[in-house]
Amino acid sequence: MVKKKRLGRGLSALIETDIDDLDLKQETGGKNLISINEISISKFQTRKKFDEEKLKELSESIAKNGLLQPIIVRKGKKNFELVAGERRLKACKLVGIDKILAIVSDFDDRKAFESGLIENLQREDLTSIEEAEGYNRLMNEFNYTQEELASIVSKSRSHVANLLRLISLPKEVKKFILDGKLSLGHARCLVGYDGAKEVAERIIKEGLSVRYVENLFHTEDLDKKTKNLVKEKKIKEKDADTVILEKELSLKLGVKLTINDKNNKGNIKIEYRNVGQRENIIKKLTGE
Repeated sequence: MVKKKRLGRGLSALIETDIDDLDLKQETGGKNLISINEISISKFQTRKKFDEEKLKELSESIAKNGLLQPIIVRKGKKNFELVAGERRLKACKLVGIDKILAIVSDFDDRKAFESGLIENLQREDLTSIEEAEGYNRLMNEFNYTQEELASIVSKSRSHVANLLRLISLPKEVKKFILDGKLSLGHARCLVGYDGAKEVAERIIKEGLSVRYVENLFHTEDLDKKTKNLVKEKKIKEKDADTVILEKELSLKLGVKLTINDKNNKGNIKIEYRNVGQRENIIKKLTGE
């Protein structure tokens, strides 16, 4: 197995030159000044969303002060592939810059993926879902263990393990996190439970705090409470005719009756509290 270099101190650990020590004025000529049109986005890019306001601020800074840190690329079959610095590349495009300062690396796929993930983590640009999916891809495509990932990104193993659990969430819940509608604290409570989508929707709609959800999900009757949250939404989705029929039958039998109907199939649930109520229900149903 190829030994993986520890990358915790940043992208400088991946290249021979320390980025922070580059004399940018001396690097503005030659092959390192690359046409933006010759650069394609990497297939290993982990970030899916960009803060438009921050991107605008960066473009204004570049227009005023120039690009203070080069992007990193690697040679592709025809042009160059971006390894790290997509936000800077996008900002330069907004300004209308034709050529951009770049470090041309000889990274293989593994190092290209590592460097892009690390830069985004160090800049705190990734959502928890993007970070989790980055870890997941490194494990699946490059056979990393959780311990190796933790070492690479200078995080604890528990941090990596907890984020990887988010991968199992429904795609709708992942999108809520990606869009900033649901926090990491909320998401952790939903991992592993049926009806996570419905509970997430209620959290967003009612503005439930993480503490409230944690208390709810750490009680002894967790499954019951989770089912109740899902049940509430399903009840609201019943058509008016079904709701009216439930009330009429409940009044006729003198007990609570629930109709669960889906695609013209389902069941009718009749609840009673004692033997007397049960016998009374039987008599009314049989006509005795």
